[in-house]
Amino acid sequence: MASQLRLQVLLPVAVLAVLGLGVGAFATTRNAPSGTSNADAIAARIAAKQKEKQTNKPTEPTKPSTPSNPATHSGPKQTPLESALTRHRVLVVLFYAPGADYDAIQTRETRAGALAAHAGFLALNVKQNGQIAALAAQYDIRDAPATVIFERGPAVVYRVTGYLDRDAIAQAAANAGA
Repeated sequence: MASQLRLQVLLPVAVLAVLGLGVGAFATTRNAPSGTSNADAIAARIAAKQKEKQTNKPTEPTKPSTPSNPATHSGPKQTPLESALTRHRVLVVLFYAPGADYDAIQTRETRAGALAAHAGFLALNVKQNGQIAALAAQYDIRDAPATVIFERGPAVVYRVTGYLDRDAIAQAAANAGA
């Protein structure tokens, strides 16, 4: 009787253990979803779209160029933000820390979102203090990654710290341009 009771208790426990091992093995070896499995493939697609966009631009007649001498320009030097806003009405700016996997993913997502919204994109390395210290202080950026969407002016339209996917960035940039 005792051996029969032992069998009734141990058999279901053993079956559950084998099933648990099978589920655990399946969960740890299955592939990630296709949208996030290969960050390099995403970057390659973005680069291909940008290259395609550049090759499809209509050719403009060439204007006679006048050589410019940087020494003759007495105006103050523009910040990267000001320079980018002269070329784009809406600009998506990402403050990132290089070498962090999370920030590398965020950089690709932010660039893709800006591209989808036909907005400009500027990535600023937070470890280059001279380049971004004034901007970070002016716009109260304390953490990386941080995404800020500017409208020409510059005026902050949207700001978020942390992860934001490409669709949310594209929507925010499109709203800024509307």
